[in-house]
Amino acid sequence: MERGVIADGLRLSTAMNNAPRALYARVPLIVLPGISFVWQDYHSLLTRYAGERRVFALDWPGLGGSAWPQANGHRYTGDYLAQTLSTWIDSLGIGRAVLLSTGISAIPAIRYAEAHPRRVLGLAFMSPIGFYHASFGASFAGRLLRAPGLMRHLDGYITSLLIGPGTTEEARRVLQRHQQLRRADSHRQAVEISASLWESARSSQAETYLLAKTLSAPAMVLHGALDPLVAQSDARQAASVLGERGTLIITLQESGHLPFLQQPVPFYQALSGLLETAEDAALASPQA
Repeated sequence: MERGVIADGLRLSTAMNNAPRALYARVPLIVLPGISFVWQDYHSLLTRYAGERRVFALDWPGLGGSAWPQANGHRYTGDYLAQTLSTWIDSLGIGRAVLLSTGISAIPAIRYAEAHPRRVLGLAFMSPIGFYHASFGASFAGRLLRAPGLMRHLDGYITSLLIGPGTTEEARRVLQRHQQLRRADSHRQAVEISASLWESARSSQAETYLLAKTLSAPAMVLHGALDPLVAQSDARQAASVLGERGTLIITLQESGHLPFLQQPVPFYQALSGLLETAEDAALASPQA
């Protein structure tokens, strides 16, 4: 169900399940949508795990159903998203969890995990961007995504490429939802937010890379081979940065930027394995 959660005075659209008390002993799953995506795009993923544990997802400030910060001079950066994430998690009363991020949402996930290592029991990076040394920021695609004027004209085409083949009913629903979102008055704002974050990701890449190497939680990289933004080599490089604990990389050959849409069975098998590892760690080191 959708609720409004107040974090730093800002209403954030939040998905959460009405989990019975018995499920509170299990490790929660927090889903961090990619920029340009909303929590509804992850409905099938949230539903998959809602019967076995608490699940949460949010719309980032200014996107989807969440309010936009009104402060003058506000800058939309990875640091800002990490602070938003921290306050939001505290507002929900979540002690420890597994984080599943998409794309640039890897940046606030990494920053939160580095600042709160005892509260993050696992990290799943889906199509990660922004924390490894790569040429993407200087590529044509990287420059395009930092140009709001061009993105307003090409956003529909790019989003369709990111979502990937509409081979499942859920993928088709996500495509239809984004067709509606592009007609909304807030679409221009969403494109500007996206461009700001792409610029922030490029400028802070070295710092985020160093933070990623310090993380101690078990991590996994999930990659769709048809993803137009994250190549196989990029996914391998991301996994090597997190390789201190032997990071697992899973490539799904028939999937795009959100691989659970096209190949849910192997995707959920991999994610469930990380969740089980996190629960073993929680039992071995109970929270004070």
